[in-house]
Formats: sequence, C-alpha cells, structure tokens
Amino acid sequence: MAIRRRQRGYTLFELGVVAAVFAILATVLLGRLSFYQEQAERAAVARMVGVLRTSLRVQALRLVIDGKREQLPLLQQQNPLDWLADRPPNDLGELCAPELDSLPSGNWFFDKNDQNLVYLLRVNNIFSAKSIVLLKFKVTLPHVDADVGQLASVPDIVALDAAQSGKP
Repeated sequence: MAIRRRQRGYTLFELGVVAAVFAILATVLLGRLSFYQEQAERAAVARMVGVLRTSLRVQALRLVIDGKREQLPLLQQQNPLDWLADRPPNDLGELCAPELDSLPSGNWFFDKNDQNLVYLLRVNNIFSAKSIVLLKFKVTLPHVDADVGQLASVPDIVALDAAQSGKP
C-alpha cells in the first residue's frame, strides 16, 4: 500500500496570491504617502504666505510712520521674499518669463514680468505623469490715502488661480 506523503511548502499559486496582495497594499500606501506629502507642502506654503503677509503689513506701516505714503504702490512691485531677514533655501530668485519645465519643483521665484510670487508645487501621482502646479500670489494694497487701521489689515498677499504645468 502506497503511503501519501504530505506536501511541505507553498505552491506557486499561493506565492502568486501573496505577491499580488503585497503589490496592491504597496500601491495604496504609495498613493496615500504622495497625498500626505503634497498636503504637507501646501501647509508649508500657507505658513510662508502668512509670514509674508505680516512682513507686508510691517513694510506698509513703516512707510506710513516715516511719512512716505506715496511709496506704498512700490511695494506691489517688490519681491516679497526681500522683506524677510533670511530668505528660504528654496528661493530661485527673480526671473523674467522663466521656462517652467526647466525649473525644479518645490521652489519659490518672483516673476518680474507679472510681479507675482510663484511656488512650484510638486504633484506626485504614481498613476499618471508628474506635473507641477503653479501657486501664484500677488501683493494687494489699499489706496495711498487709507487710514492706519486699514493699513494694518488691508495689505495682503492673495492667491491667484493655480495653473497646471505638465512635466515629462
């Protein structure tokens, strides 16, 4: 009488199922990680814009206190990053009509043509090609004859519509 020997180990099918489950879990994990990375980058941009808003209001009030109200409109033409004591390490400087595809993402620059502050937001999606979202900000100021109360709250850095740029 032949005795059946019990098979030890895994079959190729079982190994394939386990590999497929791990691949699905890894895909979901990478998708979530890229989402949280983008959210963290957006939070850092919002924090920097808050610092720049405070700097703008200080600059506007300083001009009023020094009796130089007529120079208020000049603040709209300045690079807001110039108002900081320490520039961020991801500042590319002032550029005139830059070729956006050649710029590295995750950086700030001041577009001298449009007089906008721009941040190149990384958008990593594992299911599609990488792209860059341009977050543009513009300095807005009250009229020169505004009172001090308005100057403490009205000068602002407002977000313009985000533009999408494909990157190979």
